Amino acid sequence: MALSIKHMWQYHCPRCRKGDLFVEPFKVSDPLNMPDKCAVCDQRFEPEPGFYQGAMYVSYILTAWFYMIPGLILAFVLKWSMTAIMTTIIILAILTFMKFLRLSRSVWIHLAVRYDPKYSKQ
Repeated sequence: MALSIKHMWQYHCPRCRKGDLFVEPFKVSDPLNMPDKCAVCDQRFEPEPGFYQGAMYVSYILTAWFYMIPGLILAFVLKWSMTAIMTTIIILAILTFMKFLRLSRSVWIHLAVRYDPKYSKQ
């Protein structure tokens, strides 16, 4: 089956799409706290050491586009000054940092682990 953006966005297990990827409630001191495996289907969330190093590239791609497009609109359509644009982008980055941090890990594991319908029926 195809990748599910909904389940990536909601941080669900890529194999069963029911279990949670991250330990809740969210703690700012440890935003990437993940259980060792899914509580529903036993999928390991760190298949090998250094697995999430690739998530850095996903994060770079997501954030570059997310911040570049508003910056270009502010510069060329609204004719804002460079100082105002950079201030806005920095504030936007502060507000979205944790979301992109977790989202990049979720996207990365969803790219590596296939959905299996037999686990979603449990």
